[in-house]
Amino acid sequence: MEKASVFFKRIMLGILLALLGLTLCLAVREGLTARSYLLALVLGAGWAAGLYWLLRRYALPVPRHAALWAMGVCFIMNLAWVLAVRIEPFSDYQEYWDVARALANGTEIPDAWYVAMYPHILGTATILSALQRVFGESVFAVTVLNVVLTALSCGLVWLLAKELAGERAAFLAALLWAVTPCKLMLGSLVFSEPIYTFLILLFFLLFLRLEKLIEKEPLPALLLALALGLLLAAINLVRPIALILVIAAALWIVFLRGEKAKNARLWALWLAAFLVMTAVFRVSGSLWDRHVERLLGQEIASVPWYNIYVGFNETTGGTYAEEDMDLLTAYLKQGKSAPEAQESMIPHLKERLASGINFPKLFAVKLFSFLGADQLGGYTYRFTRSERFVKICMGVCNVFYYGVFLAAVAGIMRLFRSRALGAGLLLPLYFLGLTLAHMLVEVSDRYHYSLIPILIIFAALGFAGEERRTQ
Repeated sequence: MEKASVFFKRIMLGILLALLGLTLCLAVREGLTARSYLLALVLGAGWAAGLYWLLRRYALPVPRHAALWAMGVCFIMNLAWVLAVRIEPFSDYQEYWDVARALANGTEIPDAWYVAMYPHILGTATILSALQRVFGESVFAVTVLNVVLTALSCGLVWLLAKELAGERAAFLAALLWAVTPCKLMLGSLVFSEPIYTFLILLFFLLFLRLEKLIEKEPLPALLLALALGLLLAAINLVRPIALILVIAAALWIVFLRGEKAKNARLWALWLAAFLVMTAVFRVSGSLWDRHVERLLGQEIASVPWYNIYVGFNETTGGTYAEEDMDLLTAYLKQGKSAPEAQESMIPHLKERLASGINFPKLFAVKLFSFLGADQLGGYTYRFTRSERFVKICMGVCNVFYYGVFLAAVAGIMRLFRSRALGAGLLLPLYFLGLTLAHMLVEVSDRYHYSLIPILIIFAALGFAGEERRTQ
């Protein structure tokens, strides 16, 4: 079983390395026409090589309470940014804010049809409405929440990296997350990414605890599985991607546990824990859905056929298209419910799939859109700041991202060569799962936000070269 698990691990990591390698090739190709990408890639490689050289020559000092130091740096830097650079909600971010305002004031939900199409809007808005009840309609209070969540995520990055690669790599990972420019710049927005990213990192950490607990204390382990089910439900309320984590957990339990997979008692315990986790997730999600439907006064959609339809729009490269949204809203104007409108997109999806799409080209465009750059932090300010400010911010974000990206490839290669197995492999499984999922649905660079801390953990492994275990 050990050989089989290592084999499956290397297949999974090999696919991930191939996707990351292809992404770098696409970035180079894009850089031949848009030179800013090529320049950012060269500068990113330069700072990554420089840091690697310094770490080989000088040992990174790890202070006592390293996690608290890194969290403090993260908090101060992000707070300074949101104090200096403020931005009013717009576009989708305005939707979150308006729904939160309605919830806080007990008034009718605006654009209820749109929320019924995307009920996770209400999940984020519910959290934001609690802030509004305490602090009033203060966008600044939301940005402070973003700062707190990114600082807490910094602590989780440290804990996860410590489990995977030791304290030296953990401190480096936490510092890299603390100074990540895109995360810092996006902190000024009213958006959901800091919330669900924190929850996902917490899920990884608790699953690692479950692996250690399940052999020795079955009853507490089942209680922890229950908590994980509630955490999955919370993630799904804010962003409907928890199913990817469920699939990742199932794949790890079945294929990646090594010699422990020979133990019949452990099989029974893992099956019980998985069933508890998924049952709580499903029941909690159903209860929330019923709450949302009562609040909106209409049925909510479950399968995002519209987003799948957009994902195969060859003209826009799988990104948002106004004409696709017009088609969806036309069905809603006919009096159809949100689920009926979504299902009405199925014939159009079949027609689009049969229209002769160049799938390799489409998937290459989507992969670059999803992972090829990290410039949204700067691009966000295009309506409120000068063009020069926006370009500088975009460039800084991309230079940092490419350096982390290249170091992460080195870290994953170290992991590939290692025979170590453990629940830490959920991180690359989730990374791969989210990437492949967005090859099928609508894509945007914003959607890779929750992958950045995972890239950083792998980058720290590549820089520090200290991979000890994956659990």
